[in-house]
Amino acid sequence: MSAVGHDQGQLAAYVLGGLTPAEAATFETHLANCPTCRREVRELAELRYHLDEVPPEAFLEGPPDGGDLLLQRTLRQVREEEGAQERKPRRFLAVAGAAVLVVVALGAGVLVGRQTSPEPSTVALPVPTVTAPVPGTRDLAATDRETGAQLAVRVVPAAGWVRLHAKAEGVREGEKCQLVVVTKSGERVSAGSWLVSAKGEREGTGIDGSALVAPDDVASVDVVTLDGRNLVSAQV
Repeated sequence: MSAVGHDQGQLAAYVLGGLTPAEAATFETHLANCPTCRREVRELAELRYHLDEVPPEAFLEGPPDGGDLLLQRTLRQVREEEGAQERKPRRFLAVAGAAVLVVVALGAGVLVGRQTSPEPSTVALPVPTVTAPVPGTRDLAATDRETGAQLAVRVVPAAGWVRLHAKAEGVREGEKCQLVVVTKSGERVSAGSWLVSAKGEREGTGIDGSALVAPDDVASVDVVTLDGRNLVSAQV
């Protein structure tokens, strides 16, 4: 299983809903055992809550007087705090989050103010970047009629091994499961394990893992309980 550290970018992406279901599930597993990240997530969530509370009418006239100075002061404070990041990680996070919210708030004011102005204006929007999948990537899916378990998994080839991004659904709370890669010769290689939570039973569990199996040698990816029951198998 991939390890999740104190990644500030991932913390912000989680609060803003920018993670995939599999990434969010992996991050939530980390949160359950990391009080530092839980505290920082709460702080970022509070900042986002206060921004969401600003009524749209506040942005109609564009940024407030002195808005540029406010932004400059905030960014200057971020740069000053950045040097002390190792000594004061929580303070740096709070100030950086405040800077982000100031930029968003001022940007929203400019955008809305221009859109409601009688003078015609053009707003250039960024073009989204689409990352092409690694050549040889395969998407597998299966549903077992007997167990009711479902598996969707992306198999990404690497140099002599594979990465897996999977979601397992229809598995009861409390089940201890493994994600297993089965080779063409029948060898079974574990790519990770997990305990199904109540949320995992309702919404499914995201699993990121890897297995030392050559990409061309993958025959199937299975969800298997630790006591040996095969819940679902997605064939190549």
